[in-house]
Parts: sequence; C-alpha cells; structure tokens
Amino acid sequence: MDFKGLDAEEIVKKLDKLRPNSDYLTKAVLQYNVETHEIFTNTTKYRDKIVETGEGTTTIPINRIGFAIQQMIVDKIVAFGFGKPVSYIPTDATVWPLVQSVLDQNKSVSLTRNIARQIYGATKAAEIWYLTPEADRLRVKQLLPTEGDVFYPIFENGDMTAFVREILVKDENDKDVEYREIYTAEEKIILKKETVWVEEAIEKNVIGKIPVVYGSQKKTEWDIVQPLIERLEELASGHAEINDYHVAPKIKTKGEITGFAKKGEKGAIFEMEKDAEMDYMTWNNNTDSYKLEFENLWNIIFKLTQTPDISFDKLKSMGAISGVAAQYYFMDIHLKVEMKREIWDDYLTRRINIIKAFLANVLSTKDAKKLEELEVDIIYNPYMINDMKEKISTYSDATGGQQIMSVATAMRNIGIDDPEEEIKRIREENEYAAETENSNTFEI
Repeated sequence: MDFKGLDAEEIVKKLDKLRPNSDYLTKAVLQYNVETHEIFTNTTKYRDKIVETGEGTTTIPINRIGFAIQQMIVDKIVAFGFGKPVSYIPTDATVWPLVQSVLDQNKSVSLTRNIARQIYGATKAAEIWYLTPEADRLRVKQLLPTEGDVFYPIFENGDMTAFVREILVKDENDKDVEYREIYTAEEKIILKKETVWVEEAIEKNVIGKIPVVYGSQKKTEWDIVQPLIERLEELASGHAEINDYHVAPKIKTKGEITGFAKKGEKGAIFEMEKDAEMDYMTWNNNTDSYKLEFENLWNIIFKLTQTPDISFDKLKSMGAISGVAAQYYFMDIHLKVEMKREIWDDYLTRRINIIKAFLANVLSTKDAKKLEELEVDIIYNPYMINDMKEKISTYSDATGGQQIMSVATAMRNIGIDDPEEEIKRIREENEYAAETENSNTFEI
C-alpha cells in the first residue's frame, strides 16, 4: 500500500475505511472468558428474583453458574496440535542452526501455542519480529486480542501490503495517547494523536518485507455449539435454584393443627385435631430429566467440536485401551489437527522466511545466499498415547520375532544415561551371584 504524498491525517482516514468490523471478535473474547458469559452479565435475560417480605419488596440474586467450556475446547486442540513441537527438515543443514537459534531464543514452542490459542479462541493473532536496539539479536512481539491488542492486515490481490497496530499509551499526566504503527515492505510509520494526527517517526524496513506473521480463521472453535453451552449454564443455574428451594424440609398438613413444638425441642410433639394429617413434602423426579438433558448437551458439544473427552471418569470407564484403540478414539481430533494445516503451513513458513530475511540482511550477511535458498519442510506431531508394549510387539512380528534393539538402546530409552557402565555392573553382579551359588552348592 502506498502512503506517499499523504499526511498523517490522510493516512489515518484511509486506514479507518479499511478497518475490519470487530463485533464478532469482541463477542468471541467475552465468550472465551467465563466471567463475562451472559449468565453473569445479562441481568435482563437472567433476572434476579423479586420477593415480597414483611419489610417490602427486595431483590434476591439467583444462582449463576458458568462453565469454561470454550477454553477447554481451545486448550484441547492446542494441546493435540502443538503439545509436541513441530519438526523442521531443512534443505541445508549448514545454515539451519542460525534459524534454529533464533527460534530457541524466542521460545518458539510456547510462542506457537500462544498464537494458536488466540487464533482458535479469538479468530486471529499476529507476531511482529524486530531487531534489538543494538541490532545484534532478533526478538518477537505477540499481538493477542484477548489481552486487548488491536491490529489488522491490509490485503491487496491476496498479498499483505500493510499491517496496522493501534496502541493506547498513558502519558506523564496519566492521559491516554493514541498511536498507529503501520508496517509496509519499505518502512515502519509511527503516527501520534495530538490535537490532530502527526507523524512521530519513520523507520526504514531493512528486510524488504513486512516483518509480521498474521493468522486467522473465520469462526471460533466453539461457534457451532455456543447456544448449547449457554443452555448448559442455564440448566445448571436453574437446577441450583431448585435445590436451594427444596433444601429445607417442607411440611404439608390436612386439618387443624392446634399446637406446635418449640424450635430446637427434642422429642417434639404436635397437637392436632381428629383426622388431621401432617407429612413431609418429597421431590420425586428431581434429577432424571435434568441429568438426561445435561448429558446429551455435553456429549453433543464434544462431538460437534471434534473434542475428545479425556476426563478421568471417561478414561476410567474405558479401561485399559491399546494403542490402536487410542488411535481410533483420537482420530476425530487428529483429523481436525490435519485440517488446521491450512492455517499453519502458511503461518510457520512465513515465520521462517522473516527470520531468514533478518539473518541474511543484518545478522549473518556472509550466509545470505544460502539463507535465501534455504527451504524447510514442516512436520506436525499430533499428541498420541504411546503404547510401547504394543509397538514392540508389532515391530517384533514384522521382523519375524527377531530382536529389534540392543540392551544398551533399551536402557537409554528408559532414561539410563550410561548404559555401557550399567551393563558392566549387571555382569559383575551376575558373576558374583553365580560364584556364591557354586560355593553354597559345593559347601565351600
């Protein structure tokens, strides 16, 4: 996008016309955070109780119960997709350590999980890469909608031509000051709102491409089941109200009661006229219909969002499952992870390309040609229960019952740091045991 010849006011007006509608994102953030669910905030839909007392009319708060189901759905897809870090296969192993070093310095494993959580829960996220003031290290700034960050890309013919970040900063008088950061392939423009918008600074873009990685999806992960979640919260809150109403025993009477026991009196006696009756009221069908609807809604939410129920109670009811059975159980979430590659192939590739550009143009110019030619394949590693016993049995069958690993390798796999030394000790102990047995046998 070309801003040449435009002053700060004209740039802001141009950008404001391109600013996307944020109503859905705002609603998504409210749904993601359980404390801002409608069951707590919408007092018109979920009214408190108005009751008449001896002192007049009063309002009694109703039970309001919320469930963090939205966060659970997001956390599950993040854990299955990126619980195990992605693997990179570079075409040139000589310069890849330069890129890997930058990824490690910026904790890219956690970075990817945080970004994924934002995209799945707030529909978008971004990261801005920049050089430290000494220009000797590369750093990244995450932009997170759930933390209040406001930003948006500008696309032309499918390519990002500008990226805008809106910032609110407190000045020395504790007043909010608005800023706009605008990133293009040529420069970074910083605008400040005084009485009017003014140009604060312009910085040259040393890598020749926008140093921003942006990812998005149209809907949240729970969008299709949001009405069901609201119904669950309504059910739980209403059921709590019923429990509160019935928690104290209630007595129904027939005929005339002439005398009552005093409060706290043991062996209480009630005086009644002939043919009068007194019984406790019982609530016969108190949970069946509620339990059925609640369980149905819960199961539908898991199925429609392709989210496995891996709660302790669920897994306990399944008993010990084999590796193959686990693969079938997690197939739905693995298919979902695979579909998300439409987002992550582009996202992670762009991250690598931006790091390569900074290295080639600033931090490691002597390797510029190799870095420009470097290509990287991304391998995803969805989480799966590791049934080692079944794996060994399968591999053993495939080799006709032959040994598939050495004793030293097996020891290393279970965490023994020096298997050779451990094998030496085992042999010494076996030799000593054999000598002792022979001594006992021959009564030496």
